[in-house]
Amino acid sequence: MAQYDVAIVGGGPAGLAAAAYLVRAGRSAVIVGKTLGGKVTYPFSLRDLAEVDGVWGAELTYQLEEFVRSHDPMLVEDNVATTVRNDDGSFTLTLESDGSALTANAVLIATGARSKRTFVEGELDYWGRGVSFSSISHAQHFAGRDVAVIGDGPRALVAGLELASVARRVNLVTPRLGDLSGLPGAEQVLRHPAVSIFSNWEVQAIAGDDFVTAIQLVGINGEVRQLPVEGVFVQLELLPNNDMVRGLVDFDERG
Repeated sequence: MAQYDVAIVGGGPAGLAAAAYLVRAGRSAVIVGKTLGGKVTYPFSLRDLAEVDGVWGAELTYQLEEFVRSHDPMLVEDNVATTVRNDDGSFTLTLESDGSALTANAVLIATGARSKRTFVEGELDYWGRGVSFSSISHAQHFAGRDVAVIGDGPRALVAGLELASVARRVNLVTPRLGDLSGLPGAEQVLRHPAVSIFSNWEVQAIAGDDFVTAIQLVGINGEVRQLPVEGVFVQLELLPNNDMVRGLVDFDERG
């Protein structure tokens, strides 16, 4: 069984940066992750816009990846199924694909978080072709366009504010306006002239051809409405990717 000083779980910017520092410090390290680069590798394009580098800092991430590869830490393209602490204080990580294992004196969890989904029709079909889970990554590409923001928490407010400065119209779809109105910055968003509020409505489907063209809304009274948009920003809560250490460490209410 292979043994390392540090096992890094996750190949995004945080994992790559950690590997770079460990390599420079002369430590043996292994990166375990399905892909390197994290979310910066996700493609994104619009109808009249070629595929774009939608995440600021992507070039730095690619440079980190090149540095790590050139200094030859072990790279394992897999997911970690379980992590167990051994009697001697080391850790054993079992891989998801074939059940093989590796050990390390320390484990660094750099798996990040994923956005909570709506699970409506078309959400995954148009992911990267009008559907985005990150306003900070893609808002700038929607200058002069109509967009929808889905959410009822702080992320929806931040997205609404970011998009209101560039988009022609921001349609904020929130099932419960009361959950938003008491949050910091809510008044600035809700009163913005470029923001339209769809309270007590829910998204039923995301429609389009090659790219997003509309969302279908349903009201609490059963009314159905089609809203033309070129972008849909799903801004629900973030869910930590922490299954591999469940039972090993204590979690707070947010995981």
